Amino acid sequence: MAMAPKKSKRDLIIEAAIQVLSRKGYHSTKMEEIAVVAGIGKGTIYEYFPGKLQLLQEILERSFYMYDNSLKADISNSLPFKQKIRALIEGHFRFCQRNKDLTRILFFDTDVIDSELRDWAWQNSKLKEESLQSLVKAAISNGEIRNLDAKMLTVIIIGILGSIWVPIAIEGWDIDAAAAADQITNIIMNGIQK
Repeated sequence: MAMAPKKSKRDLIIEAAIQVLSRKGYHSTKMEEIAVVAGIGKGTIYEYFPGKLQLLQEILERSFYMYDNSLKADISNSLPFKQKIRALIEGHFRFCQRNKDLTRILFFDTDVIDSELRDWAWQNSKLKEESLQSLVKAAISNGEIRNLDAKMLTVIIIGILGSIWVPIAIEGWDIDAAAAADQITNIIMNGIQK
C-alpha cells in the first residue's frame, strides 16, 4: 500500500491555522497556538509567513481558488440555466460541508482583513457576481427565464448562497447537498406561490 505524500511545512501551517482561526477568531489566535497544532516550532512559521495577516491572506487566496475550482468543474457552458444554478448551489453546499473550518474563516471573521486584503476579496466577489450576472443575462436572452432585472436576480442568488454557510458551518446542519440544491433551485425557478 502506498503511503500518502508527506505534507510540506507550509501546508501543515496553513491547515493548523485554519483549525485555530476557525475556533478562536483572528484576534484571539496566537502564532504559538498554530505552531503547536502544526507540530512545529513558532519560529518555523515566520520562515514561511512574516505575520498572522499574511498567513490569513494565503488561506483566503487558497480558499477562493479551491471554491472557484470546485464550482467551475460542475458548471458547463452547455448546461441549461436551471442546471447551472442547481450545480452552483450544490457545489456551494458541498464546499461548506467539506470545509467547515475554512468556511467559518471566509464568512465569519471578515472584520480582521486589512484594506489591501479587503479590496482583493471585494474584487474577487465582484468577478463572481459579474460571472453570475452574465449567466442570468444569457438565460434571459435565450428565453430560459422571463425578463427580470438581471442584477436583482443575481443579488438574490448570491444572498441565498451567502446565507447557507451559517447553518452548515456554525450550527452543524447536516443536509443532503443534492436534495437541498434541488429544493432551492425549484424555489428560484418556480417561486413559492402555490
